[in-house]
Amino acid sequence: MIAVLKLAKYSALALSVIAFAHCADSLDVANENEPPVEVLSTEAGLERLALGVWFFDDGQRIGDFTWLTQVGHSIMGDETYVPWGNFGWRWQNTTAAITYTSATGLVTATPPNSGPQGETLISFNDRANVDNNAFAFEWRAMYRANNTANLILANVATAEFSGDPATTAAAYNAWARFWKGWAYSRIGSMYADGLIIDEVGVTNDNYVPNSAIIDEANSQFEQALSALDATDAAAWDILIAAALPDNMAVENGSPSISDMRAMINTMKARNLLVNRRAFDIATETLPEITDADYQQILDLTANGVQQDGNWIQFRAADANGVFFPTIWPPWRVLNGWQFMSERLVQDFKEGDSRRDRNVARLESPTFNQRNRGIQFGTRWTFIAIENGGDYATTTEGLASIPMAGSWSENALMRAEALIRTGSIDDGLALIDAVRADQNAGLDAVADDGLDEAAAYQELRLERRIGLIFQGLQFYDARRWGVTVPIAQGGGREDAVVVINVDGDVDEEAIIDYDYLDYFGVPDDELDFNETDRAAVAPISPR
Repeated sequence: MIAVLKLAKYSALALSVIAFAHCADSLDVANENEPPVEVLSTEAGLERLALGVWFFDDGQRIGDFTWLTQVGHSIMGDETYVPWGNFGWRWQNTTAAITYTSATGLVTATPPNSGPQGETLISFNDRANVDNNAFAFEWRAMYRANNTANLILANVATAEFSGDPATTAAAYNAWARFWKGWAYSRIGSMYADGLIIDEVGVTNDNYVPNSAIIDEANSQFEQALSALDATDAAAWDILIAAALPDNMAVENGSPSISDMRAMINTMKARNLLVNRRAFDIATETLPEITDADYQQILDLTANGVQQDGNWIQFRAADANGVFFPTIWPPWRVLNGWQFMSERLVQDFKEGDSRRDRNVARLESPTFNQRNRGIQFGTRWTFIAIENGGDYATTTEGLASIPMAGSWSENALMRAEALIRTGSIDDGLALIDAVRADQNAGLDAVADDGLDEAAAYQELRLERRIGLIFQGLQFYDARRWGVTVPIAQGGGREDAVVVINVDGDVDEEAIIDYDYLDYFGVPDDELDFNETDRAAVAPISPR
């Protein structure tokens, strides 16, 4: 089963983390690939297990999240696109139809080799498809992280610590609960159903709806907050030095106890925002957001990630003996795997310095790559950080992606809630602050007389540009109704689309995405974790 696979295999995965990260002598292990379970009762063993939340499996399957999952979110949010069939990517961003004007008149282009996205992804949800099943990647990455956190919790009560046992145990509890909350947050925000699993090597077939998974995520975060209250800076600093790789800390340093509290508040605000629809669009899977929801978001973001705080990120760098240089979007957008979307470029405001720094015209435009659809076309590419850009690089250590929220995300969630609850200029001031922080060079929009609709458009544009590669573009497309069929009030009008090999564009095209709002439980899971499949939420195209 994917959630736990098998006890023996997952125990080996978690324990092999300890082996590669620590020498055998210091752990008194004869075979460093098969350390005894007693290792987990030692402080050194638990330190390596805490690090193992991310350094799991063979060291490369961290790419299940940083690469396969994040690319999927990026392309379904039309931030980038991928025309290649690897890992089911081509099918994830196959639009239902694009209507544009050519030299010969109005044309509606439909997928040449498949049905709409939902039909194809559902048909691919079969264990035989292995790495072409888009439903599998985030599921297995999150349940691996959850299982490692469970392993920490199962051993922390009996472990022997060199420092104060109570405060040290509380620090480990907080770390494990945080990552469980994080994993459940992502499962609940992406899958129609999920599993709540709190024991190592033990699963269940009690599939619950994503709303219950989000509730569990927030419960884990609350338990993490309680554990943070029971620890102290001395115990926390020792844990974080061992558990957080150097490439997952921001430039200011590793997150403190107060920083962890802030990330939890930001994640809880995200859980609420991205699982509500922002407009009255015809979708049955997301409830509409309310003023009470926005007030809760304001309460959470008031104590969320701060501009001068430290938050957890991923940076492609040599850390703890493992180097991950390629398995994430900043590298892949520069070598022909991912391509900059015309719609992303379209959303830069005129005069935005970020466009000047980050967008370059291709020598030859791409169009309808491999004859797989005209959504696979662009005139643009990213400028590398080495050449003055902000996002893309093939150089170790230059780019970073927030793992559990950032100041810019927290500020823009707060801005949205303020705009929607009548404090328009206060919200616009936060948008101005994010733009100033990112050196956008744009004129301020606060106190400029914008009404709510115009202010929300500023918010929409800034979430598109200010949160590039932060893994939020699909969530936004879903809650804004962009992924809903045109016939139900969704889609995107006035979209820029490349319409021929010469790179000519229609700036008033209509894109009917018709994407799934939530993925189904992977068949890899259902085949091994037997249940009455009628008890699992059916996933079907609209």
